[in-house]
Amino acid sequence: MAESELSPKFAPFFGMGGIASAMIFGSIGAAYGTAKSGIGIAGVGTFRPDLIMKVKLIALYGVIDDS
Repeated sequence: MAESELSPKFAPFFGMGGIASAMIFGSIGAAYGTAKSGIGIAGVGTFRPDLIMKVKLIALYGVIDDS
């Protein structure tokens, strides 16, 4: 890669670091959200077993809608 006045040699390092941090924090956020929804589904299953299938369908529709 050629040296330029507008782009120093270490610029790709910070660019790739930004990409890596976005992927890492995005994955952590997705894992946290999945864990929280799993806890909610398990809680509904213990207190209201008649609603468990409805909650599973809502969660499935949410996953399909997000993708």
